[in-house]
Amino acid sequence: MERKIQEYLHRIKHEIQEKTKVFNFDQIQFEEFTTFDYVNFYLIYYYIFEDKKKEDFFLSIPEEDERENFYTSIFHSVVLIKLYQNYFNLKKIKIQLKKGDLIYTKYGKTFRICEIKSNVNDRTFMNLKFPTKSEKGIHNFKLNSSKSYSKINPSIRNNKNTTKHIKSYKDFIYSSFGENFFITDFKNRTLVIANKEFYRESKYLPIRYTTSSGKISNDLPFFSYLVECCTNFKTAKKYLFDKNQSFDEVIIIGDTKYRETFSELLQEAKWKGKVKNIILIGKELPNMEYTFTKWLWSKDEIKLANNEEPKQPKKITIKNEELYVKLTELKNEISKIKEESIVDFSFMLKYTNFYYRLILEKSNLSKGIFQEYTDRLDLYFKSERFKEEINNLFYEQNTYKDEIIIEYTTRIFEKFNSISNLIQNENKKWKYIKDKAKALKNDKLYLIVEKKSYDFIETQISNNKIYNIVLISDKRIDKEKEYLDKWENDKRNSSKKTYILPYLNNIDLFDSINRLKGTCEVLCYENIDEIVFDKLILKYHQDEKLRLEHNDRDKFFETKFSSKNILKRREFDDIFNFDFTTKSTKDNSFESIDLPKEKVVYNITFTDNTTEKFDSTKGVFLVENNSQIKTNIAEISEGATIRFYQNTSSTEFKKIMKLFDTERLLETFDLYADSWKNTLHKLSEKYNGIEPLFDKLFVEEKIHFNTFKLYFKENSKTRFPRENTLKIIKNFCVICDFKDELLVQEFDKFIVYSKKDHSIRQQAGRVLSDDLLDYIASNKTDISNSLERIPESILDKIVDSIQKKKIQNKKIVEDE
Repeated sequence: MERKIQEYLHRIKHEIQEKTKVFNFDQIQFEEFTTFDYVNFYLIYYYIFEDKKKEDFFLSIPEEDERENFYTSIFHSVVLIKLYQNYFNLKKIKIQLKKGDLIYTKYGKTFRICEIKSNVNDRTFMNLKFPTKSEKGIHNFKLNSSKSYSKINPSIRNNKNTTKHIKSYKDFIYSSFGENFFITDFKNRTLVIANKEFYRESKYLPIRYTTSSGKISNDLPFFSYLVECCTNFKTAKKYLFDKNQSFDEVIIIGDTKYRETFSELLQEAKWKGKVKNIILIGKELPNMEYTFTKWLWSKDEIKLANNEEPKQPKKITIKNEELYVKLTELKNEISKIKEESIVDFSFMLKYTNFYYRLILEKSNLSKGIFQEYTDRLDLYFKSERFKEEINNLFYEQNTYKDEIIIEYTTRIFEKFNSISNLIQNENKKWKYIKDKAKALKNDKLYLIVEKKSYDFIETQISNNKIYNIVLISDKRIDKEKEYLDKWENDKRNSSKKTYILPYLNNIDLFDSINRLKGTCEVLCYENIDEIVFDKLILKYHQDEKLRLEHNDRDKFFETKFSSKNILKRREFDDIFNFDFTTKSTKDNSFESIDLPKEKVVYNITFTDNTTEKFDSTKGVFLVENNSQIKTNIAEISEGATIRFYQNTSSTEFKKIMKLFDTERLLETFDLYADSWKNTLHKLSEKYNGIEPLFDKLFVEEKIHFNTFKLYFKENSKTRFPRENTLKIIKNFCVICDFKDELLVQEFDKFIVYSKKDHSIRQQAGRVLSDDLLDYIASNKTDISNSLERIPESILDKIVDSIQKKKIQNKKIVEDE
């Protein structure tokens, strides 16, 4: 496809040369123009000068960072095109001269400023406006009608720069258009809103810059200014639109300059007649329905048009025949089940993605991670959500039996376990990384890893005594550790660097590694996750084609782009059937978008005989060989020693929660949380106990009875149950004539308050896990905004309460 784009750019550049012969491209301002600059020049030229029935124009630059020459090239394009437009529109108008006018014309062999002394019966006499000492006393002389001349603003003052600036302007436009071209009054004018970098202050060009404070720079005495420049719409509106001024077009460069003000721009500028047309140059259009003519640059097209080589990651295919066999066995097992039951379990293949992205070797560190995923899969296969999904499949075939589902999922789960064991015992991606680091000897190897696995991989590298691997996190961890966004703009990001990414299924991450200047290798198992890499490349090329083949291009060029992208189908295609545009794939660089998200809660028994109940996401430190590795409780195995914070003071926790209770609703939450529990107590009294009430409430939909019993405890930790449980209790109240209960009367508020209470507790919990761990790991230097809100006295108490214990037993709790 790269070759096709090169050919396309060559043809449209030839078109530009043919259609813009009026411009002299041999002058100095075009010396650094690339094809990219020439195309942008032509697009603006065509839109401003040739397009008579024009919609507003959007020029899309999909790059995060514009090229060094970008602002300069757009600046010169606008200046030259607008100069030509003004001259073209005014050249047929004969200049009327009267006594006192100033003109710029040739006097002898040089150009001088002259003053009209009289103009009677087509006989015009003039004299030098600013004569030298030797020229003083010269008699008025007649204007030679065969010579060209231009009127000049009579307010011009004679100073040391006046002649210099006028001459520089004359040389500029003469070199651009020829000696018959000179203009000082501009009827066709443009307003530009852009960063200050756009405005290259030039004392001789008819460009004027207005600062945000209202100061107007550049005092050349033209009759008017060709281009007015501002850094934001607020300044433009205050200092330009409030005056009697109007413009042919407003050109706004950069999304931040127009994203929030586009509606106002339409109302205040275009619809009030201040501006005829709008040109936006940026990454994305404003989020509103409005029609634009579009030119959508593609990413590779921009690079090639700037004489750069498009960079794409290099696929490193690793053979793993045993893994391929195990995956085939899983697929065959699913096929057998389909033959037996006519029900297709193949959607479960997608959950194997977890194993392809791991580069952990077998160790105490990795044991917990693999076990956590196995636990989560097991819980998911037993969950109500999974049963509902499977039940629907079975009901469609009229073959549903609970014991059959258990048998089938057990058979499938065994195959998952065999894949897990294989990857744990020999990780071939990690072997490749070790061998690569060894081959590089004294050179560095840069390994891009998922943020949450950074500490694990760092410890694994240390245990292997590998000293030339530099870890780069896909997202920021703290000020000290390297991360991708920071590295992209770092001077160390050079073409000599070698990067490795263990797994790729994310279009944003793909774009990020494309901005790395060195070679980036993406590791793929042959005919397995190699498929997702190929699909990602195909998706990238399809996005390129959509921009390159956009219909609006036909308006500017006769040349059309054409290319075909074909991807052969392979056996395990369905495993990698991802939508790369979803938020989950953008937010999670490595995780499969289909990883089951069932909640897992663990009962932990420590060697000191204490027990704790932890959510799987609870942040902890794993203490390993005198090192602290930040992780979560799910990825910790039995026998491990951990450091953790566990709330021991409800008073202190409530103080922290109040910091996140911006609407001051906690007291209201307490009222509603107590209310539904009181309702349950009343119902249990009516129906002679908790168990009889449970049997009446949960007939069709079940929760665990032990969970239900906890609702009746005096110090129950459950604030609000699941929404569905609340609904069941509310409906039962209506049936048994408990209609006056708050749960019935204000059920909608219960749902809202339940969610808000959960959100506040989540925020507080996150601060006391992830943020707190980061704070401790950085020796109290990397403090989050949330932690900063906690009073120092309370924060010190929290830090002092960090515990260190060894896990004796870890067991999943079948929570509701």
